[in-house]
Amino acid sequence: MLRKRGVDLRKLDDIEKRLRDLTEPLNDQSRGYEDIFELLEDLRETVLDYQKIQQTDIHDQEYNLITPDEAAVLDGFRFARKAEFRYSGHRGCLKGTREDVLDGIELWTRDPAKPPVYWLNGLAGTGKTTIAQTVAERVFACGQLGASFFCSRDFEDRSNIKLIFPTLAVQLARKYTDFRSYLVPLVRSDPGVADESLYNQMYKLIVRPLNKFNISPVIIIDALDECQDEEPASAVLSILGQFVSKIPEAKFFVTGRPEPRIREGFRLPMLAEVTDVFVLHEVEPSRVDNDIRLFFGHKFSDLARRRSLDDWPTKDQLDLLCERAGGLFVYAVATVKSIDKPSTNPRKQLNLLLQSPESSTREGKTRLTGNTTLDLLYTSILQEAFSDVNGPDNDPMVRSVLGAMILAANPLSPSTIAKVLGLDPEDVFPLLSLVQSHLIFQDQDIDFPVRPFHKSFFDFLIDPDRCTNQRFHVFPPEHHLQLSIGCLNLMDRTLDRNMCRLPDGVANSDVHDLKERIRKFINPALQYACRSWHSHLFEGPAVSLAAPQITSTLRRFLERQLLLWLEVLSVLGAVKNAVNALQAAVGLLKESPTFDLAHDCHRFVTGYFEIISASSPHIYHSALVLCPTTSIIRKLYKTHAQPFMRVVHGVPVSWDSNIAAIARPFPIYLAAWSSCNSFIATSPYSGMAVDILDAMTLQRLQSLKCPPEMENSAESGALIFSPDSHLLTWVGRSDQHVYIISWDLQTGGVVSAITHHNQKFYTMPNVTYSNDGKMIGVSYSYSSDFMISIYDVVSGIHMYNIQHDVHGGFHLPGGRILAVWTHGEFLRVATTEPEPITIWEVRFTPRANFTLVETLYVPDILNAAIVIAPTPLATYRIVLRRKHEFSVWDTGDSKFLLRQTNATSSSSFKFTFSSDSRSFVSWDTGSEVYIWKEHSTGYILHGKLKSGPEYSTPLLSPDGKSITAFGGFMLRLWHTENLPTTPSSPTPQHDEDFVLDFISDGPSAVVTRRKDNVIVVLDLESGLPQLTIDTGMEVYGLKVIGNTIAVIAEGEVVTWNALGRKSLLGTRMGPEGSTQTITFAQPLDDVLAAAISPDFRHIAVADIFQTHLHNLSDGQQFDFPKTLDNSLWFAPGDNTLWLANADMVCSLPISYEGYDVPESHNIEHAPRESPWRSSLGYEVTNDGWVLSPEGKRLLMLPPPWRSDASLRVWNGHFLALLHGSLPEPVILNFEP
Repeated sequence: MLRKRGVDLRKLDDIEKRLRDLTEPLNDQSRGYEDIFELLEDLRETVLDYQKIQQTDIHDQEYNLITPDEAAVLDGFRFARKAEFRYSGHRGCLKGTREDVLDGIELWTRDPAKPPVYWLNGLAGTGKTTIAQTVAERVFACGQLGASFFCSRDFEDRSNIKLIFPTLAVQLARKYTDFRSYLVPLVRSDPGVADESLYNQMYKLIVRPLNKFNISPVIIIDALDECQDEEPASAVLSILGQFVSKIPEAKFFVTGRPEPRIREGFRLPMLAEVTDVFVLHEVEPSRVDNDIRLFFGHKFSDLARRRSLDDWPTKDQLDLLCERAGGLFVYAVATVKSIDKPSTNPRKQLNLLLQSPESSTREGKTRLTGNTTLDLLYTSILQEAFSDVNGPDNDPMVRSVLGAMILAANPLSPSTIAKVLGLDPEDVFPLLSLVQSHLIFQDQDIDFPVRPFHKSFFDFLIDPDRCTNQRFHVFPPEHHLQLSIGCLNLMDRTLDRNMCRLPDGVANSDVHDLKERIRKFINPALQYACRSWHSHLFEGPAVSLAAPQITSTLRRFLERQLLLWLEVLSVLGAVKNAVNALQAAVGLLKESPTFDLAHDCHRFVTGYFEIISASSPHIYHSALVLCPTTSIIRKLYKTHAQPFMRVVHGVPVSWDSNIAAIARPFPIYLAAWSSCNSFIATSPYSGMAVDILDAMTLQRLQSLKCPPEMENSAESGALIFSPDSHLLTWVGRSDQHVYIISWDLQTGGVVSAITHHNQKFYTMPNVTYSNDGKMIGVSYSYSSDFMISIYDVVSGIHMYNIQHDVHGGFHLPGGRILAVWTHGEFLRVATTEPEPITIWEVRFTPRANFTLVETLYVPDILNAAIVIAPTPLATYRIVLRRKHEFSVWDTGDSKFLLRQTNATSSSSFKFTFSSDSRSFVSWDTGSEVYIWKEHSTGYILHGKLKSGPEYSTPLLSPDGKSITAFGGFMLRLWHTENLPTTPSSPTPQHDEDFVLDFISDGPSAVVTRRKDNVIVVLDLESGLPQLTIDTGMEVYGLKVIGNTIAVIAEGEVVTWNALGRKSLLGTRMGPEGSTQTITFAQPLDDVLAAAISPDFRHIAVADIFQTHLHNLSDGQQFDFPKTLDNSLWFAPGDNTLWLANADMVCSLPISYEGYDVPESHNIEHAPRESPWRSSLGYEVTNDGWVLSPEGKRLLMLPPPWRSDASLRVWNGHFLALLHGSLPEPVILNFEP
């Protein structure tokens, strides 16, 4: 049967013959035993081959059972395509080598009593991946292998930690029918699970299905140290430790160097106790040397047979090679590869290598013992390989090609290297083939990605102390710059419009064959250039010196190729690369004439990031059309715009200071900056759905979930990142409990969930982390009492309380807490007693006590509200605030750094400082935000900005370079440089939304800003004002019926006749020629919206508490609690009142007898002439797309323009956007 299964027949015949021979009497007993052992090994290998074939058939049969629909779902999932062992490109162990190690691992895989995790720990070059490949092959042959992931820093997907669990899940689904029956529906309903936290990925994709179906696979993860991971302890290992006990049937085999994060990961208590560890570099040297000798003997015997070499190599030569290998298999492999080449004479090549002097050297950062000559081996091979290259004139090309090969962000093929460097592929391919013994290299395939066989070759080439021959030394800054300029030149030569041949108007997600189009029309070299030119340009200190060389290249690229480059990044899903590139370019070109252009490009990409990411065609249909009229981009590329609509009125004239904005699906209640300035966390009022946003684009990176038992149980109180930005802690409260949830940001998993019973102290807490990120201090205040609690973040243990107003234990005097912060190993707190500012401290250790540090003297403190900000120098900045003024006192120099009078008329003026206290912002509700920065004379006004809607809260980044403001559904981002300034003191300002209605008898619209008293009639052809009416009152709403303009003000409805645009200014005319005064039963409290029915009989007004209905005919009034948010309107042609928020509408039929209970609808059931639909069938989706009646994507609205459905008005082809953050209402005409 074995013969029929395709097993090597010669091997079977040989085994059969040797079995017959062994039946003869054994003359030499010891030799007979050796023969038996060797025969058993061959028999085992043959059976293993058979099992592999059998399992391959089973795998193929299972794969054939996958339906086309299931295959489409799995193929569309985001995972690493060639990460499993069959695609790793590695060979297994040579027969007879590593047997002790492999036998131990095989025993572990088969013994249920063994721990579920096995760590193969080894230094670089000790053969971990070769062993992992062999283990994978053997476990696969036995039918135990569920999935494998061979990590590699050379491939973007195989070094992406976020793809490990999705990739393992897809492989498990292809092997196990039950697993597939779970995964396919999950992915179909929630394809974004691949982008969720590692915690959610592991739980949803691996743990739940394995447990549900009692599947017991072996899962292999090789070279985990080659995955990008910024955690102190490996994020994957942290997650594995949290879940491995919950999937007892599964076993995980992991290999990795003993780097700190891998070592710390396996030391985690939850993982250490369930892990077997085998240290390869601690294996007895004689055993490793014997395996290396076997490897040399086998490879050289095969080479001697093929090349007819007699008595080669000699025993002395083998001894010397084994000695120089020093226990490193990488040395042995590199030696064989350098000798076994068709173009070399093996005898001569071996002699040359052995003539190299011995040396003690190091590999990477690890010094190896013994006479290891890895560096000399590399040097000797390079010198021999390029000995015939035409003189030193070709050395620059040699270095350029080697530099491109080792410094590329991901492996490049010879053809791609040639295109990027502007060389002939026929020169690059032969040059790389000369050193193929150091490379993973495919003969005769110029498009095969090439990479170093081992990281030690990369380390050798870039280290001048190791690569002492300057012909081959690669100086990274020089070659990074060369690669960057090469990429820019390649894009300049080859980029073209709509390279993927996408239809007009589509979103990228609409194109089902987008990946095939990318492969067909955008070659790998151009893809690489578009993704990576900036990563080379800004690598290393030499870039600033080369700035004059690249300025002209950059300017030409931005002036000619910007939009074409963005097209490619859009379809590649890599628009964030453009943000990073342009941000770096702005910094590099700060003193250059090209700065304004680079800055404008950066504003374009950040301002329209969502549009560019969602649709390559809408770069021209939407982003370029909405671009400010005076922007450089608009002027350079205006002929490229392809609008599906006409902007009638309101396109911004210039960029404002708002860099980016995003609309969240829920009102934002809390926000916090990370300590590293890279992330922003947001939280709603309750529910603990905390989102982590990218601080450059405001795009959501992940959503953190609390334990199910704690959902919706508390009001959000505080958000804080740990000092290293690896953890995020949320603190909330209810009437009797304090809730503290901490997440690991790399994994997304809950580190600890603390519920602390506390009946008395339930005001908003202040929170601070200890400097090591292991503990937090939380302070609570109520009236004149307060308490401070210390918690261990990882264990969730409540360490102790220190509070005022208790008997016994640790306590502080009374007073109010001003601030809580961390100082060295201490938690510090400032209180108002016994002196107005008293500083206390306590160690972050169990059962510590507070001690008095100092009392601060501040002049003129009496009757002032106090804000205290510590500085890194252990001094303080004290803000003294009174009505109409504030001042800032520096305790270090004992002087005022700022005295600001006439600052505000409100007592609610607030302040927040940067982490070094060199910057702070001041603001008041409804006013502009002011940014102050420290100079030699004190704080001076650095800039001001509009904070957005009323009640928004600004936050300064720790480095003082950025500021966010959140309020309602919106979050906005500014950079503090280049903000407008004024020498005057702050002036209150209102950003009220606009109110608008269309005049049906002609192409006109009537508009005003809410609470303003001036009405403007706009011509919809020209966009210019035709008539201005001063109403003399604050306007809350208006309605145009026929030629009558009805204005809703507080207490009355006033109408004007707009017929012919000839009404006398201010003439009041009602339907019967009079003004109608209305009196509401309850006083109006901050009117949000108002509407009038088409028959002029009813008026509806919504304030922050209620919706009021008033019958203008008989004066009857009905009030009901506010059902939904700001939007309300009457349907055309009847008296149904509609109310709306972001995702729901309510209809309320009105009659003379009153009204019925509002009926809720999903937004897809909203009527025409609502904020979502026009009477002609145009539609606005919740994600900002404006669709034609046929469903074509006409426009994508930027986030600030779509944040609130109540601020949209349709009229036929016209759409008005009425957001108060805009300088003018935007009116768009979609008429074909």
